[in-house]
Amino acid sequence: MLHYFIGIEPPADQRSRITDVMRELGDPWPVPHVTLKSPHGLTPDLTWLAGVRDVAARTPRTRVRIGSANTFGDRVLYLAVEGEGLEPLHRSLDEVVRRGLANDEVLPERPFVAHLTLIVARPDEPLPSYHHLTARLADLDPFDVAALTVFQRDEPRSHYHAWAQLPLKG
Repeated sequence: MLHYFIGIEPPADQRSRITDVMRELGDPWPVPHVTLKSPHGLTPDLTWLAGVRDVAARTPRTRVRIGSANTFGDRVLYLAVEGEGLEPLHRSLDEVVRRGLANDEVLPERPFVAHLTLIVARPDEPLPSYHHLTARLADLDPFDVAALTVFQRDEPRSHYHAWAQLPLKG
């Protein structure tokens, strides 16, 4: 079964640096990205894709900055991401996906926190020591977001890959 999510890829030079840190933290398949829409509601039949493409086409480019390391409890290590257009873009993507769902399907309500996940702790293992590694990412330059990336995973494969680029307006 195919699974999807929608995100932003950092520029190639930053992806390379982030990938190195993610590998050192223990991620065997690093895919640096900022998640804008989680897999919930992104069905394998792609009924949502035209609406997502439309959202991208009418959304102006935005500038983002990758910030400091933080955690979601003791389970996820991430880098904070700041950008004026991220929250409204997330809401627009979520609305399009929700409109395409059957009436009895419900998506989980979660607050949006713009972030770039570095590592998710394994069950029964704590997050690895990370301060010395995340310090190597403290000077990442802000960058302009020109496209959304749709990521795809085909089970039983265990990692996502960039599947489609959807250009933003302008």
